[in-house]
Amino acid sequence: MAIRSQKSLSSVNIWPGYVDVLATLLIVTIFTVMISTITQLYFNDVIGEKTSEISELDKKIFEIGKKLSMVTKEREKLNEENSLLQSSIKNLNNKILIFKRDIDKLKKKIKKSNLELEISKDRITETSKRNIFLIDQIKDKNFKISLVEDQIKNTKEEIFQKDSSISNLKKNIEELNIQLLKISNLLEASEEKDKQNKVIIQNLGKKLNLALAGRVQELSEYQSLFLKKMKKALSNRQDVLVSGDRFILPSEIFFKSADDNLEENAKKELNKIASTLKEISLIIPQEIDWVLRIDGHTDKRPIFNEQFRSNWHLSSARSIRIVNFLIEKGIPPDKLIAAGFGEFSPLINKNTEDAFRKNRRIEIKLTNK
Repeated sequence: MAIRSQKSLSSVNIWPGYVDVLATLLIVTIFTVMISTITQLYFNDVIGEKTSEISELDKKIFEIGKKLSMVTKEREKLNEENSLLQSSIKNLNNKILIFKRDIDKLKKKIKKSNLELEISKDRITETSKRNIFLIDQIKDKNFKISLVEDQIKNTKEEIFQKDSSISNLKKNIEELNIQLLKISNLLEASEEKDKQNKVIIQNLGKKLNLALAGRVQELSEYQSLFLKKMKKALSNRQDVLVSGDRFILPSEIFFKSADDNLEENAKKELNKIASTLKEISLIIPQEIDWVLRIDGHTDKRPIFNEQFRSNWHLSSARSIRIVNFLIEKGIPPDKLIAAGFGEFSPLINKNTEDAFRKNRRIEIKLTNK
C-alpha cells in the first residue's frame, strides 16, 4: 500500500513541474521574442539613420565627383594653356635668338661702316688738300691767261696803228691777210688737233699715275688705320715702338731667353693683333694684295744648342711660331709671311746690354706681297 501511494504521488507531482518548465520556456520565448522585436526595432531605426547618412554621403560623393570632373576639365584646360604657353615661349626664344643674330650682324656692319667712315674721312681730307692745290694752279693759269690776253690786245692795237700808217699797201696787206687767215685757220686746226692729242695723252698719263698712286695710297690708308688700331689695342704697353709703317715689339713680351715657346701674356697681345687684323681685312678691297709680315731679330751674341744651331734658326722659329698662332685665330695663311733676320739687322750697333735688349725684337708690318 505504501508503495502504491508513493507511485500515485510521484505520478501526480510530475505534471506541475512540466507546467512550470513549459511556462518558463514560454516566458523565455516571449522574452526573447520581445527582445528580438525590440532589437529589430532599434536596429531598424539605426539602419534607417545609417541609410539616410549613406544617402547623404552618396550625394556628397556625387557632388565631389562633379567637382572632381570640373577640376579635371580645368586641369586639362590648364595643361592645354600650358602647352600653348610653352610653344609660345619656344617661339619667343627662337625669335630672341634670331634677334640676337641680327644684332650681331648689325654690330659687325656698324664696325665695318665706322672703319669705312674713318677711311672716307682720311680720303676727304686728302682730296680737300688736292682741291686746294688744284685751285691754286687754276688761279695761276687764269692770271697767265689774262696776261696773254692783254698782250694780244696790245699787239692788235699796234697792228691797227701800222695798218693806218701804210694805207698805200692796204690791198697787198689785205691779200696777205686773207692768206694769213687761211694759214692761221689751218694752223689753228692743226694746233687744236695737237692740243686735243696732248690733252688725251696728258689725261691718260694722269689717269695712270692716279691709278698707281691710288693703289699705293689705298694701302697706305689701311696701313695708317692698322697702326691706329694697333696703338689703341697695345696702349697699355710702354715698350712698344712705331717706326714708319711697322711695329717694333721686344722679344721678352713673347718669349723667354733662347726659346721659341709663346708666353701666356704674349697670347693675349697676339689676340689683340689678330682681332685688329680681322677688322681691317673686312674693309680692304680684294684687289689689294696685302700681307702681314712678321720679322724675327736677335742680338749678336751667338747661340748653339740642340734646338737652335744659330740666331737665324731662333729668329725664324719665333716668327713662324707667331704666324702659326695667328693662323689658329682665323687669319688666312696666304696673308702671313714669317721671316728671320738673326743678328744681321740691328737697331743699335753696339756691344751693350741696352743695345742687345733693343735688338732682340719682333717687327710687324702690313705691306704688299
